[in-house]
Amino acid sequence: MLKLYKFAEDIWFKFPQKLRFLLVGGFNTVFAYSLFAFLVAVLNIPYQVALIINYIIGVNVSIFTMRYYVFRSFGNFWGEYGKAWGVYITTLILNYVAMYFMVDICHMNELVAQAIYTVVITFFTYFMHKYVSFAKPSGYPAK
Repeated sequence: MLKLYKFAEDIWFKFPQKLRFLLVGGFNTVFAYSLFAFLVAVLNIPYQVALIINYIIGVNVSIFTMRYYVFRSFGNFWGEYGKAWGVYITTLILNYVAMYFMVDICHMNELVAQAIYTVVITFFTYFMHKYVSFAKPSGYPAK
């Protein structure tokens, strides 16, 4: 089984980083959005609380998958984890502002508003992770 995983991993890391980001980010996005939708639509949790729960769970999944499967980082785990959470705290604040505007002022459905926000913030998140969270120090060997 380990041999099969290693074989699949060798193929995976031949994909360009941007493609790996799209695939892993797509998984993370579907996971986080589904969690948010479940919290809001099924459990009837207000979107403000659902965002917090969603970020606590979704961000940890995202950090672990992005760190290794996209950026193939082997740097200081806790340092990168802290920087990644810094990126996500920023996106959480932006998410709250966007949701307040779209839901409370424009009276948009929470799920539609979150979907719009997710599409828009994706590009910001990629560049922040690439150049801040999982940035390789100069002279760091590429893997």
